[in-house]
Amino acid sequence: MNSDNQQMIESYVKDGDSCYDNKDWGGAKLSYLRAIEEYQRCESEEMEITPEDKKQLEEIQGKIAQTDEKLAKIHFDLGEAAFVAKDYPRAIDDLEEAINLASEKDVEFLEKTKVLLDKVRLKSRDQEMFSKLDPLVKKGEEFHEDGNYAEAVLEFSDALKACAGLPEEHRYKKYIIENILECKRQLVKPYLSKIHRAKDAGKFKLAYKILQRALLLLDDNDKIYQAFIGRIRDELKTKLPPGEFEDTDDIEVTEEWTEALNDYDEALALYSSFTAVDPLAPVYRDSNIYEDRFLLSRRKLATLYFKRAEKLSEKAEIKKAIKTYKEALKLFPKSDREFHKTFQRIRQLRGQLASTNPQ
Repeated sequence: MNSDNQQMIESYVKDGDSCYDNKDWGGAKLSYLRAIEEYQRCESEEMEITPEDKKQLEEIQGKIAQTDEKLAKIHFDLGEAAFVAKDYPRAIDDLEEAINLASEKDVEFLEKTKVLLDKVRLKSRDQEMFSKLDPLVKKGEEFHEDGNYAEAVLEFSDALKACAGLPEEHRYKKYIIENILECKRQLVKPYLSKIHRAKDAGKFKLAYKILQRALLLLDDNDKIYQAFIGRIRDELKTKLPPGEFEDTDDIEVTEEWTEALNDYDEALALYSSFTAVDPLAPVYRDSNIYEDRFLLSRRKLATLYFKRAEKLSEKAEIKKAIKTYKEALKLFPKSDREFHKTFQRIRQLRGQLASTNPQ
């Protein structure tokens, strides 16, 4: 290494020392790194490197290590301040940089930094989760206020899935669960009124069918309503012939069923309430404008009954499967291929019953 190279390296080191003395740790490290780069350039050009040059390199590397320790503490302080300010992404960046800069020998500092970094990452995850939850919860609240309880259940259920990592006692999670329960109760209430009207009219079979639908909507954790409907169920059991009563414990309770039942009831109400206006009026329609929606909701609900019947059939619960297929058959339009498929399933199962129970 010639005198010019040596002079340039010494100049960079001098600048670095000056910055270090003025607590400009970033400027100091930059100057020291430039001195290292000049040394490496000399090596790459195969200049002669003396023992004194190597000793100088070690001294510069030691100065960089000292500077890194100072920078590590600065990044720790910046990360801690960002954590307090709830700027979690910045806090994570600064704390990770502090760990990268710290000496492996400074175990106490590394442990302290890692503990804080774990806290920040946890808060950052929660903040990210809440940012996803808030729109869903607000949408659910809007649907709830407007009386669209099935839609509210779907939004709140999506929010509940998003906060699966939170403990059960977390206030946000409890709030979502309480809203789901309340919305499902609102969906069940009209069915309870229908059940009582059917009972008063002596139509116990109809009341039982309505009760089955209510059970599909009811929340599994709603012990109050479960007990109330269980009492009605026990009462209906005494009014129905033995062959008419079916145990409903295996009925699946899903948002899909909730939505399908609610859509069907709304579509049926609209379809039934339609009346054509004056034929001379410009908006006259000679067909029911709600027919497409009504058929779509029927097919959707019928498909769920069909799938449930298939599961019952696979479990060899033939009588239950036949009854469930019949529910699907009532809903599928006769022109649909699924109607004939369902009819064939019923015939097949009846044939199985006949073969297992010969006269």
